[in-house]
This record gives sequence, C-alpha cells and structure tokens, in this order.
Amino acid sequence: MADSPPFVTMPGHVRGVDFGYAVVLVNYHDGQVSALPASAGAALRQAARFGSARHLPEKLLTSLLGGGLLVATDRPRPWRAVREAKAPKASWGGDEFRAGLSPLPPVPRARTLAAAAALAAVHVVKTAGPEHEAMGRLLKLVHSASKRRRRPATVSEAEQAVHAARSAGWYSPGRTNCLEESAAAMLLLQLSGKAAVWRHGVAPDPIRLHAWIETVDGTPVAEPISTGLYTAILSIPGAHHVR
Repeated sequence: MADSPPFVTMPGHVRGVDFGYAVVLVNYHDGQVSALPASAGAALRQAARFGSARHLPEKLLTSLLGGGLLVATDRPRPWRAVREAKAPKASWGGDEFRAGLSPLPPVPRARTLAAAAALAAVHVVKTAGPEHEAMGRLLKLVHSASKRRRRPATVSEAEQAVHAARSAGWYSPGRTNCLEESAAAMLLLQLSGKAAVWRHGVAPDPIRLHAWIETVDGTPVAEPISTGLYTAILSIPGAHHVR
C-alpha cells in the first residue's frame, strides 16, 4: 500500500488483551470492541515491539488505522497497551453457572436514594452528547470520582456502595448493567470520602467484557468467583489512565 505510514502506535485510549487464539481491542473513546484472530495478534506483537507498520498485513493495517485503533507517527513509538493472558482450556459450553438472581442484602433507604442519584448522574453523562463518545464521557466521570485523596474503603464499605447501586438499578428507567453500577458505586464512595479502584476487563471462551470495582488492595467487591476469569485492561486510578 503506497500511502501506508512507515510508523504506527496504539493511542492511549486503546487497550487490549492477547489470549493467544484471539486478540481483543477496546477503544475507550467510542466503546468499540474488536476481536482479531491469532495471526493478527502475532503481527501486532511485532509492530508493537518496533513501532513499525511493515509488520502488519495491508488489510489489517488499513482496518486498524480506519478504526482509530492505531495512529501514524513520525518515528518509531513502541507500545505496550496489549496485555498477554493465558486463555483457559476451551469449555465448549460446558461451564456451569448458577441460574436465577441472587437476592441483594438489605440496603438502607437513604443509601438507595443516594445510589439512585449517582445512577442518574451516570445516565445523564452517558446521554449528554454523541452516542459514540458515551464511553469516553463515562470514563471521565469515573476519573473525576478517583482524583481526590481519600481513605481506602474497606471491603464492607465498598460492598455497601455496590449493593446500593444494584438495588437502585432495579428502579432505573435506563440501561443499568455492570458498567453503570460500578460507575455509580465509585461516585457513592467518593461522596463518603472513600477510595476504591474501578476495573474493566475481558474474558475468553466466549469473549466477554465486564466492569467491577476492587478495594485498593485488590479485592474484588461483591463479585462472583467467575470475575477471576477476566483480565483487567483498564484500571482507574491506575498506571494506565486514558489520555
């Protein structure tokens, strides 16, 4: 491809994980998720090592540049935005999960009302602009909830925030899933002067995404054991902030 740039890099708002048999890239500006085959992963690893476009097949390079997952640079800029993770043995659909909904612990009415206000703020931020920029706006909100120095939340305190967000979610008119719940829980903890870590990750077999919060010491909060299957590719606050 005559017009191909000689050097490329992965922008700071893109994260990914390489499971060996597939590579998953997430654009945290527009929320787009791309799954690439193993052959693309090998090429990306070489390109990332040298910051060079010559390691990428023309079709793949065009696709990644067009999707904003790579950008042209004036010199080699190697990157490390794609984590390598060992994928578990294929289950072929044989994994078992508990069916039904687990009842939530009782949540004080005042706490539920505060969580409802936090969820409302999350929904307002998500809808206050172009839909393709909603993910980026939501991440800025989570960033704002983690800027000030605060006391690390205990597991119990963080659980209360998560349970309150989930309880309020039953009455929310908008989409309320792990992304919205975890963001609302971060806002609740901010209001009470507590600190936690927001994480977003990817799991294989099948490929799926999940958002959750952890205590500052790395304990997942109010999460099932299956959350351990997710490889976190973005943490707020953390070493890899969206720029």
